[in-house]
Amino acid sequence: ELEKMLEENAPERIKLAQKAAKLVQLQKEQQSYEKDNMKADGEVKEQEGTRQIDDKEIEAAALDAAIKDAEYECSDNHDDSKEEVEYKKALRGLQFATSALAFICMFENAHSAFEGMLLSANSSDVTEALRFFVRARHFQLPCAVTGMKRALALMWSSEKNIKDEVLKGFVDVFIAVPGTSGAEYLADDKIAQNLFSLVGNANISEIASIEEAVALLVKQDRLPAEVFMELWSIVSKPCGQGRSVALQVLSMGATTDSNIVNSLSRLRLLLECGLGENAEDNRDWATLRSAASALKKIGRAQASSSPTSAKYILLEQIIDRLCRIAMGEWCLDKNITDTQCWFAAAEQAIDAIFEISAEPEKESAKIIKGMEAMAFGMSGRGVEVSKKTCCSLRLARFFFVVGHIAVKLLVYTEALSISLRRANAAKSLSKQESADKAKSSDNDEAKIKEDSDEDIEAELGLAAQAEAETEKKVADIAENEIVERGLIGLFSPLLVRIVANEGLMHSSSILMQSATLALCKLMCISGVFCEKNLPLLFRALSKAPVKETTLKSNIIIALGDLAFRFPNAVEPYTPMLYACLNDSVTSVRRHTLMVLTHLILNDMVKVKGQVCEIAVCLEDKEPRIRDMSRLLFHELSKRSNNPIYNLLPDIISRMGLMGIEKEKFRNIMSFLFSFVKKDRQNEMLVEKLCQRFPTTESISQKSDFAFCLTQLKLNDKVIKNLNDHFNCYKDSLFDDDVFKSFTSILSKAKKLARSEMKEVIEEWETRLKQENSNGLENMTAEAKSKAAKANAKARKARKGRENSLDDTCERGYERDCKTDCT
Repeated sequence: ELEKMLEENAPERIKLAQKAAKLVQLQKEQQSYEKDNMKADGEVKEQEGTRQIDDKEIEAAALDAAIKDAEYECSDNHDDSKEEVEYKKALRGLQFATSALAFICMFENAHSAFEGMLLSANSSDVTEALRFFVRARHFQLPCAVTGMKRALALMWSSEKNIKDEVLKGFVDVFIAVPGTSGAEYLADDKIAQNLFSLVGNANISEIASIEEAVALLVKQDRLPAEVFMELWSIVSKPCGQGRSVALQVLSMGATTDSNIVNSLSRLRLLLECGLGENAEDNRDWATLRSAASALKKIGRAQASSSPTSAKYILLEQIIDRLCRIAMGEWCLDKNITDTQCWFAAAEQAIDAIFEISAEPEKESAKIIKGMEAMAFGMSGRGVEVSKKTCCSLRLARFFFVVGHIAVKLLVYTEALSISLRRANAAKSLSKQESADKAKSSDNDEAKIKEDSDEDIEAELGLAAQAEAETEKKVADIAENEIVERGLIGLFSPLLVRIVANEGLMHSSSILMQSATLALCKLMCISGVFCEKNLPLLFRALSKAPVKETTLKSNIIIALGDLAFRFPNAVEPYTPMLYACLNDSVTSVRRHTLMVLTHLILNDMVKVKGQVCEIAVCLEDKEPRIRDMSRLLFHELSKRSNNPIYNLLPDIISRMGLMGIEKEKFRNIMSFLFSFVKKDRQNEMLVEKLCQRFPTTESISQKSDFAFCLTQLKLNDKVIKNLNDHFNCYKDSLFDDDVFKSFTSILSKAKKLARSEMKEVIEEWETRLKQENSNGLENMTAEAKSKAAKANAKARKARKGRENSLDDTCERGYERDCKTDCT
């Protein structure tokens, strides 16, 4: 509105200047049009690099001129009319609004730079970036919430000052009154609303960081208890659209204070509202998942309650409800989306059963048997169905539950083993303390000491033997009972058959994903079962269709878990895992690199020449893949043996055979050679690289070796080594690229070398130039020789064709003569 008013009331001379500028613009456009026509006739060539001024630039210039004119007139102290005063006031308003918009845009566009500072290695950069986002939130800048979500990832930082600063920023933005530095809190309902909005719009990784922050605040008693009361009121409302998010926040707080959930009234509210009929009728899997997640935080509540207590009875009802959720009784068999939402709810329900139930193995058996009947024998309402066919979604749900229960049984068994070891250790410690007390109170110290020492040694020996037997039993349960001889083992042949998918009998994508994931979980339990089915798993990975990115990613992530649990079994298949880095799908490459990075940094996979596949990822199109591969090499360079130095020659050779573009190859090598810092390593690499010149016939590979030599740091020994190994690379100096690389090394050597090395450098320079000229002459002579041979071959072929033509004509003449005689 201001711009329009100013354009209408601008001084006459500015309007005239604007009209003149537009007229000039029209004339230039006309001339340009005429030149284009003449150019088509070949008479005039238009000059390159010209740029036409558009109307917007003319209007902006006119407006700027009006503002400058008004400022000039304001400096003159003469009386203005009312219209002139209004005009100048509008000009000042426009100037302020334009500056304010530019200022806001500058800060909104600067958020990417501040988010980059959050990843800085300098803790002061991280701290200042955090403080900026806190202040930006107080001014309601849109980038503040996004920046704080990114900053919450630093809750996992190992540096305490950064973690404390993130927590302080979280309080300032979402809990405290702006400008009070956390001294004064917002109203309880406002805090609850802030947490509600934050969690409701967060992704999985952000939710994990938010949970860590909320749990710490509850532990430090910095989050008012009334906030959780507000969240419980949201859960208890009849129309519970926000129940899922409210239960999720409550679950976060219960991580460090189980009393937020673990009371009779709140458990009853969870049963009625979180797991009630309303969620069942609407198939509200999000609320069911959040309720089960909150129940996980109360611990083994049923085992610690009396069987006759109201809490025990209530927990029985909750466990029964969780079993029904895990069985998916009310899932729609023809709706894939409904089953996909059920997966997360069923996972949390099974986790909750193993946390709160006194006998989770019995509940698990009941779930598996019920789902077996639903999948193969009867419907969810008890009606028998034909056993010749089976719904693919029911089968997918069944396999998901079988796989997840198998893993939870393994975790449960190991937890019982740990509890038993702790109990035995406590028992031995108490006996030892009793013996020490008896020793100090008895008069006959020598005899008591001798007897007590023998008793303690015998007890310790028995304790060690009992612990070894316990570990053996646990290993036997994991290896044989769960997968081989137990209830779950009955379904492993069916899983293997479906994953093999011979004849492509199973076309359901969700069924193949669920069956493959379940098979991977069973393989994580038993080493024998893992070795037996690893070929099948890699065959499924290689034959998976291109569009099945989820299936491939699941298998790759599972292979990482298998490599941690059974490294010797997976080690022969490592090349096949590296091959997935060349997949055409970005997500598959990213997951493969993530798995390999974890395995390498945890020493579960040996770093060999195959790491060149990861080096190629340094030039990947996806930024996250590039960053992850850089992180891996940075972490490897910190190790004392510096494996990058040992692998460089093999990486160079392998990448030369892979046919990578020259520019990409050189960028990768420049990055990798930056980790070679010791003089001894530079000297050894010169020798290794020079010795590889005679072993290859490809001139492009020799050019790669020469470029790598240019990346080394020069010293006297390096220069001497290059001169001593001259015979290794002299036959390659005819190539311009190779000679250019050695010339570059020579020029750097002249600048850095000491006076006593000048003679060696001059000798080396002479040999380089002489061999280059000889090579060029030989190449020219060889080219001439090849041309002469080609010409001779052509003449011989031409002469042969002429002789053949003469013979053909002669035979034709003789045949004609015979015909005439006849």
